[in-house]
Amino acid sequence: MRNPSAAFVSEGAQVHPTARLSPGVYVGPDVQIGAETVICPNATIEGRVRIGCRVVIGAGAAIGCRGFGYERRDGRYRYVEHTGAVIIEDDVEIGANTTIAAAKSGRETRIGRGTKIDCQVHIAHNVSIGRDCIIVAQSGFAGSVTIGDRTAVAGQTGVKDHVTVGEDSVLHA
Repeated sequence: MRNPSAAFVSEGAQVHPTARLSPGVYVGPDVQIGAETVICPNATIEGRVRIGCRVVIGAGAAIGCRGFGYERRDGRYRYVEHTGAVIIEDDVEIGANTTIAAAKSGRETRIGRGTKIDCQVHIAHNVSIGRDCIIVAQSGFAGSVTIGDRTAVAGQTGVKDHVTVGEDSVLHA
């Protein structure tokens, strides 16, 4: 039986010895976690995920979770596998209950250095968030969105799929 007061780190995962994993954290086998990173209770990190140094991931966050992608075949929706990577660069903060989806095959979902993400934000497959951005709670980014460096995103802002936002922008609902 698994100890509920401990983190579970899968065989094959690479966790820097100075990283701190809280109780209830799950780390999948193809995950790398950098120095001085803090993962708060009950966060799930799965799939091909690379987390830099000095990153903070809030309680209940889901990183590398299954992306939402379907194509219609034979009159039915069929799931499209999402086996791409999630890259979280150095000095990023990710709030509680935020979800960052795995990219489609051969692609990546990326969070740029120094970006700060509030609680309850959803970042879909293939999204690229630039460096030093700030994203406030309950915002959502549909698949394949690109956000330029130093962009501020106000609370409850939604960005539709395949949109590119330039550097130094301000978005609000």
